[in-house]
Amino acid sequence: MERLRADRATAESPAWATRERSLLEGTADAVDIVMDRYVNDDGSVMWPTEEDHTGIDALDDAYESFYNWPLLYMLGGDEKLLDLAKREFDAITEQFAQYDTGHGHPMVVKEYEQGYDWFHQGEGYLLFYLISMADPDDERFRERAQRYAGFYLNEDPEVPDLYDEDHHLIKSPMVGSKGPAYRNFSSDTPEAEYGTHAEPRVPWEYREWKESHGLPFVDVPGVDSVEDLKDPDAAERMGDAIAERWARGDVVANLSATTMLLNAYLLTGKEKYRERIVEYVDAWRERAAENDGIVPDNVDLDGDIGGNIDGKWYGGHYGWGWPHGFHNVINSVTIGAENAYLLTQNDSYLEFPRAQFDAVFERGYVHDGEFYFPQKHGDTHDYDYDPGHDVLREENGTLYQEDGWYHFSTNTEYAARSHLWYHSLEEEDAARLTHPPETAVEPTVEPRFFKWAGGHQQQWYRFLQGEFPAYPEEILATNQEMVAERLEFIRRDDQDPATYEDNYLQDRNPIITEGLVQCILGAPQLIYYGSLQPATVRPFDGERERPGLPEETALLVTGLEADRVEVELVNVGSEWREVVLQAGAFGEHRFGTVVHEADDGDGGRQRIGTSVDDVAVGVELAPGAATTIDAEFERFVGDPSYAFPWDRN
Repeated sequence: MERLRADRATAESPAWATRERSLLEGTADAVDIVMDRYVNDDGSVMWPTEEDHTGIDALDDAYESFYNWPLLYMLGGDEKLLDLAKREFDAITEQFAQYDTGHGHPMVVKEYEQGYDWFHQGEGYLLFYLISMADPDDERFRERAQRYAGFYLNEDPEVPDLYDEDHHLIKSPMVGSKGPAYRNFSSDTPEAEYGTHAEPRVPWEYREWKESHGLPFVDVPGVDSVEDLKDPDAAERMGDAIAERWARGDVVANLSATTMLLNAYLLTGKEKYRERIVEYVDAWRERAAENDGIVPDNVDLDGDIGGNIDGKWYGGHYGWGWPHGFHNVINSVTIGAENAYLLTQNDSYLEFPRAQFDAVFERGYVHDGEFYFPQKHGDTHDYDYDPGHDVLREENGTLYQEDGWYHFSTNTEYAARSHLWYHSLEEEDAARLTHPPETAVEPTVEPRFFKWAGGHQQQWYRFLQGEFPAYPEEILATNQEMVAERLEFIRRDDQDPATYEDNYLQDRNPIITEGLVQCILGAPQLIYYGSLQPATVRPFDGERERPGLPEETALLVTGLEADRVEVELVNVGSEWREVVLQAGAFGEHRFGTVVHEADDGDGGRQRIGTSVDDVAVGVELAPGAATTIDAEFERFVGDPSYAFPWDRN
């Protein structure tokens, strides 16, 4: 590995560097507070609140409460973050194996989700992926990764095959370690919890939260609105329709399962995982091609589009109609496409999400200075529900619709947009990220307290374009404020644990990573519904041979182009430090000639060019030194792996 020597002292550390160090170092005590107050001594969480809990929902919420702890460790946080993340994954897995599903087996079987949709599995298993990425040598997690991925290769003889190798499909919208979970939709099984809120599976009864999503189907006799579900007969008819149409066959949301296979590939390099990912994503691309480029959200067990829903390409579980529409579709498509692209370097995969963005954007409108585009597609109907945010409405108050497209709202989907742009760096995807220009976001930063605590993708992009130079300091300062606010909430928290709901711990997670990820990794934060964490550069501590920035160092990616990257490195301390920069999160990129700043011996600066031609380069930083690195860069040219730089062949 080439090593560069950076010994040019800086008069004062930049503000972004001190804020970055504060965020990296300041949460160690915060996680101790959370563990002491909100987690039981054995590591189990304080929900469910009853010992005899029965259901199939919310394993994901328990895992999610710790999802970004190993991520902060990988950025340079305290080692306890990784240790606690592993401990909690083990403890939660064991805890939820004690709860019954109502089907005669527990929620966790073979240490894995017994059968649930990939919208929620994608959220829940972020913790597992990030642990694997942070410590690929942990044999327990390596074994689990291969066993979990093996369910999608039909490798466990005790588990009914959940993948059809002839039709290239996953056999149900809900799958897991008990195979296809047809049982979750069946009308002849006991009632159990299902969905993002506790509700009987069949009949599909009225719940207040459904008022914000609307109905899954509008062609069920006597069920024209969510209010109609208050009639038991109507609820039974809707439940029967759901069981008939959703139980069997594949849905586009299952594309997020490819990350479980990718995780195993990055740990082992076994070709079987790559082959299954590519085969499965290709199958969905072919289905989209059959449907004029718009991905259908459902196929039956024969692979026929709409085979269970009267030939309709829409109406699948977590698809174009219910519950969130485009939000579900674009995140799943983007995750599947970028996983296949990472493994093949074939940029045609990026056309897959592009086509979905274009399909909805071309049907959108600028109204009162904001861009509204359709989030859902369904049968012609007077849709009338309250989504809780701005939507265009007809004169009679129902949701505006055009040719089956409805729910025109200002929902932005910047996470998927930013991932598409990051992977291509093409001008056309920059245009999609900022589309439409007349509604571009202002160069401001504000706290956003949803569970992934993000939403500043456009602002980060504008920083890289030189249009928002203050962004790093502002986002890091805002993230500091958010951590402080969470800790103040914890200090004042007097809620009775007996009243906790499944998301109680997510709301108290003190770790915020958006600004750190953008600044240090030069990439967007992961897609919360199941992507891996990308990176333009990934730092390692050369002395301790662990992931993350060494103590007292800070990093900022300041420029990103198709063939170059610019990085600032600062040592705010009084000792020499070695930062090893890896090209890409998984070594998928490569450095060419690297130019860095050093002392010229007379108190000035000189620029030194070094031919690196490697996946990693070391930078030795003198006490109080700062350097700018301008590197030639080849993107997506190497075989990706979780292996650390010094472990690569």
